[in-house]
Amino acid sequence: MELKQIWDVLANIMDAPLVWISVVTLLIVAVLWAVTRVMKSDGQRESKALWIIVLVFVPVLGLLAWAVAGPKAKTAGSDPLQQRN
Repeated sequence: MELKQIWDVLANIMDAPLVWISVVTLLIVAVLWAVTRVMKSDGQRESKALWIIVLVFVPVLGLLAWAVAGPKAKTAGSDPLQQRN
């Protein structure tokens, strides 16, 4: 496949509004899910606010950063204050 054919295929995809509507809808759902996870986390209020700001104003990069460095779910035995039997 030569470069012009590849470019034409990409141009057709970019002109399809249904593709963009689907991508934006998935992005909005992912951001809302991440924001609710941040709000329910045990982090400090300031760190929660910072994550929410990043997720809302830079959604793609914010989601990637949150997936890598965001609040993690607690695992059994990860709480040092938890009593061990």
